[in-house]
Amino acid sequence: MEFFITGTGTGIGKTFVTALLAHAFLERGFSTGIQKWVSTGNRETAEDLDFIRSRVPGIEKQAVSVSCMQAVYCLEFPASPHLAAEKEDVSILPEKILDNFQHLKGQFDILMVEGAGGLMVPVTRDVLLIDILKESGMPAVVVAASGLGTINHTLLSLEALERRGIPCAGVVLNSQGWDTSFEEHADIVEDNARVIEEFSHVKVLGLLPRMDGFDDAAMYASDIARNLLDNYDVLHR
Repeated sequence: MEFFITGTGTGIGKTFVTALLAHAFLERGFSTGIQKWVSTGNRETAEDLDFIRSRVPGIEKQAVSVSCMQAVYCLEFPASPHLAAEKEDVSILPEKILDNFQHLKGQFDILMVEGAGGLMVPVTRDVLLIDILKESGMPAVVVAASGLGTINHTLLSLEALERRGIPCAGVVLNSQGWDTSFEEHADIVEDNARVIEEFSHVKVLGLLPRMDGFDDAAMYASDIARNLLDNYDVLHR
């Protein structure tokens, strides 16, 4: 099983949710791999993958090659991949990304590929991230904010996937970056989930309240992981 973890934009919580799902899948006994196609902001290491390693130590034991737990392209300039690559005179080759993905595909029970920014991020001047996702054949999981404004951003992302024929295995609503407490505005969050499902016909896999730390949030990840696996089965019937 392979999933592409994307978001409605930068800083929405993709890495946090990917780490939570990895933790939940390992707890269920699934061999689990993580891959990132393009990382910017640090030439030496993919900081998102470092975060996952630090929170889910067992994930490193699953590594089968240098392609696992390391970005295919690691770029220093903190910008969109196309611009970061140009700044460093690097040519990002979509075929190299897909070759690395194919190398890992099938070597795990579950392989998650974490995106960069949102779906429409340019990887080159001619290719968007969503174009490579389409070629990979993976379903997407969309991480979105839980609060005000998320209906618009989420439905736009889901429409972009639908127009390209890319299945979506579900949406995770994340409250980690929202300044307003979940408890005070649970009515907004619950209605957001309902409206997103009604308009898109894509399942909201779960809601993540704002928590103090990773361990506290992990208790919510098991249900989200179970819903994701169930929805994956529905998509492939």
